[in-house]
Amino acid sequence: MQSTVLDHTGVASTPAASIATPAPARRRGGVRRRRPTRVGETRPPRGAGWAIALSLLPALLVFATFFLVPLGMLVVTSLGDWGGAGFDYVGLANFKTMLADDTFWKAAKNTLSYCFFGLAIQLPLGVLVGIMLSERLPGWRVFRAIIFVPFMISGAAYALIFALFYNADHGLLNSVIHTLGLGEGGDWLYTSSSALPAVAGTFVFIVGFNAILTMAEIAAIPRALYEAAELDGASVFQRHRLLTLPLLRNVVGTLVLITLLGYLAMFDVVFILTAGGPDNATVTLTLYAYRAYQAGSWGYANAVGVTIVLIGLLLIVGARRAFRIGERTL
Repeated sequence: MQSTVLDHTGVASTPAASIATPAPARRRGGVRRRRPTRVGETRPPRGAGWAIALSLLPALLVFATFFLVPLGMLVVTSLGDWGGAGFDYVGLANFKTMLADDTFWKAAKNTLSYCFFGLAIQLPLGVLVGIMLSERLPGWRVFRAIIFVPFMISGAAYALIFALFYNADHGLLNSVIHTLGLGEGGDWLYTSSSALPAVAGTFVFIVGFNAILTMAEIAAIPRALYEAAELDGASVFQRHRLLTLPLLRNVVGTLVLITLLGYLAMFDVVFILTAGGPDNATVTLTLYAYRAYQAGSWGYANAVGVTIVLIGLLLIVGARRAFRIGERTL
């Protein structure tokens, strides 16, 4: 029985708790009633499930054809002795051989060194250039176009330019060193101590993509925040240090991820500049796998490929958690 109370006017009323509490869903005729839609909640119309599934089917087919199937073939063939003609299952023998090879560990170390140089050189420069361009200084459009050119050309053409730059006999670097009276220079790409830093030094000029993404993220920050900081007496440096950089967390995390994955898979620049030499001083994991393909050990090469994929997954998970990519900053 529902109880009633008298209010101050003497009129009977029902307690608020009994009014606000909805009645539980009941079955009528053996069919469960649908829960009422809450405020702000949307539901697809009845019978739309098949339409949604069919609309997703082309994308799922493309994803399976160009990702899942090749990935499955990579994993399966990494467990066998495969050279194109026949396939002999060997289990984890390829991975055991790989882990016992000193050249593999040198390639892994070099690859991580390239990733480190990319994060230490290319990423900070790109973000700094993007912040400077966001100030719209005179000539910023021309400068933006110039810094984006190295990113647009192919890696092969970019490597050939630096092969001429580092040339021991007629290269620009040695010519400048000789002109300044600092010595005769050196054979930068074919000396074990200088080859890896020389290759990593080419990263300095590939900052256009990072700068453009940084500019786009800064443009999305409400101008009212900068105006309020300016009214509080903050200088340009203080506004960017205390306001811009914290709000760039998402884009910086994305750039870290792109940089790591890009240099994890780097092949063309190293192959053209040094081919992994001298004495494997610049060899990368991708170049190490390429050598195995050339030798006809396709299963072993695919084992290296599986290792590269696993390292990439670890880097993706680590970067997403470290920078909380995808979370709102405002």
